[in-house]
Amino acid sequence: MNNSTTEQPSSMPNDAQSPDSLAVAERVRELMSRHGIAKRQQTSELCRILELSFSQGHRKLRGNSPWTLSQIRKVAEVFGEPAAQLFGAQSLDPGMVGATAQEALFCIGNLELGCTAWVGAPIEPGSRPEFIAWSRHDQWRVVRCDGALYQNAFEVHKIEIYPRRAETDKPLIAVVDDDQLSADNLRDYLERNGFTAVAIYGLDAFNESLHTQVFDGVVIDWLFGNQTSAKAISAVRASENPDAPIFVLTGELLTGKASESEISDVVRSFDVACYEKPARMAILVADLSKRLRRV
Repeated sequence: MNNSTTEQPSSMPNDAQSPDSLAVAERVRELMSRHGIAKRQQTSELCRILELSFSQGHRKLRGNSPWTLSQIRKVAEVFGEPAAQLFGAQSLDPGMVGATAQEALFCIGNLELGCTAWVGAPIEPGSRPEFIAWSRHDQWRVVRCDGALYQNAFEVHKIEIYPRRAETDKPLIAVVDDDQLSADNLRDYLERNGFTAVAIYGLDAFNESLHTQVFDGVVIDWLFGNQTSAKAISAVRASENPDAPIFVLTGELLTGKASESEISDVVRSFDVACYEKPARMAILVADLSKRLRRV
């Protein structure tokens, strides 16, 4: 028998890829392609189905974020296909033929951990599998077989444990400024108000991050030395999430260092909002929240 216990990584923006989440993500992408969902639209479609932020859907569709059993079943249900094919567990191990994935509690003494258990056939008299599962009041429980008699007990082939995570599906916001203190202060404020935020110090670092991450929103300073953020804003509009709300901050309109006409052109061309520094953070957060609900 193949008993295995696998822990999934937490769903942070820089998650490593696990084999299980990678495999499920690949099968979901294949399913969407079969149903005519273009590659560029698949993340948006997954976000719609699972009610995720764009960044979370992007990570999940690339195997960087763990899939729950209910999420897999919901995707399969929407497209009218069996959820079992998204697991692929039976093809990985001939011994798992006939096993079905069930949401369960993995019980270790007084500790109960949420898990997904692949439940197989009923226990035969005299057999001693390492783990067994039994159901009461529609709740599956998985325990180590200790010789005790459980009514209607089933063999368990595989167990996946999902550790508790503080991080949920909060929108991921990039705060871009070459003033580290300003960036850190705004990042901390966003974190306290229901967002996941990352402070990025400078245009080069932000442009590099766009190659590896997708943001739900961007708050960016206008002036970086002799450069403006116009090209970076254009890059966001050409990224995988081109509809991400963008907020430009500037404190140099009155000094004349920032060109009002240049900012106006960017506002019109790329649908961005402009706030003068020091930004009224509560108003900015309210505007950001409103725009994210429309995306």
